[in-house]
Amino acid sequence: MLDTSSPFAPATTAPIAEAQLDVATRRLRKAIVTCELTPGEFIHEAALAERFGLGRASVRVALTELAAARFVSRHARQGWRIAPIDGALIAAVLDGRRRLEASLATQVLTEPVSSGAVTLLGMVQSVSGRTEPAALATARAAERQLRDLLATGAGVFARNWLGEIWDHADRIVRMLDLNSHSILPADLGELVTALIAGDAEAATRAIARDNQRFADALAHGFLAISAQPSRPPARSARRRSASRTAATAANQPIPLTKEQQS
Repeated sequence: MLDTSSPFAPATTAPIAEAQLDVATRRLRKAIVTCELTPGEFIHEAALAERFGLGRASVRVALTELAAARFVSRHARQGWRIAPIDGALIAAVLDGRRRLEASLATQVLTEPVSSGAVTLLGMVQSVSGRTEPAALATARAAERQLRDLLATGAGVFARNWLGEIWDHADRIVRMLDLNSHSILPADLGELVTALIAGDAEAATRAIARDNQRFADALAHGFLAISAQPSRPPARSARRRSASRTAATAANQPIPLTKEQQS
């Protein structure tokens, strides 16, 4: 019988700790990709732990892992900053996709992968052209599952790198959604057909066309956003407090907030 009290016995808490870390990383990564955590905002470990019901240590480790994937960065005395979505990030994502996705053209699909790809492709095409939120969510989820499935034979490193690139791309698409400019999911039928047929040249052309389509859609989206009327900058909590204090000192009535006026 194994003596669990022995100092040489395997630690029984390690799997639990690892599971908690995985949960923290997945939850925070999802919050960043879906823009639940706003691009460019500063966050603090304690606030995140409370907000998502996670342990402080798990949050710190998760943020460190996310920093390695360029989703966050640490700033002295300011906490962690969610990576802003700017021209540099978009250029890096487009370049990364062009370089890494080219390796998918040489994949040899097994029968289970081929069958799964056809099923997922059918899900995307079944809602093709529809722009209501539920249809877009279904198509995008199926499209992402399809990409992940096609990357299974690319090797562990390439698969991980592609996953990070696609997560960054999904975050950009989500930001455009929040700015009332949605990008339709890609129809990867040409790529799937070429891979099933073992035609690497046709697959290469399909990947290049998909990357160009995505680049054009981003350019159009950000041009549309830039043409929208600019919003007045939001005042920080500190500035609002200073304004109210100054009004009090001057024996002036404190202006009501919009919520109070209503």
